[in-house]
Amino acid sequence: MKRNLAYVTDFESITDRINDLRPDSQRLWGRMSAGQVLPHLADQLRICLGDKPAFMRGNALTRWLSKQYALLLTSMPKNLPTIKELDPDREAMTRPTDFEADRQRLLDLMQRYDALPPDAPLSHPVFGQLNKYQLGQLTYVHLDHHLKQFGL
Repeated sequence: MKRNLAYVTDFESITDRINDLRPDSQRLWGRMSAGQVLPHLADQLRICLGDKPAFMRGNALTRWLSKQYALLLTSMPKNLPTIKELDPDREAMTRPTDFEADRQRLLDLMQRYDALPPDAPLSHPVFGQLNKYQLGQLTYVHLDHHLKQFGL
């Protein structure tokens, strides 16, 4: 069974790992610092929850195909390029502030996701329309990827 934020045990385990991240946690690969990864992860949820605008990539067919492929993944490849809205080197990504406040914002967004009804309308700029379960799976893989980046 694939991991998913929609499952209580997966939600709790990823929350524990987020709480283990420290400002001085060293990355094992990639460019982001521990302070940058929190707004990066929060922005992904903000986009899907409709709080942050993002340019839709591709067309309906390429988004559908990308979604089908992504839903097969249980992990993300290292050093995969990101969209400009999530890139810490671009203006579109939210800038880090206080580490603990950024962590709390991410955890609050996860709680908002958790409280969504199953039929909530969700959208992703690369994958298009999502249901809560699909977003939970894709977000788990994204969170897991970046927490592994810091050895968690």
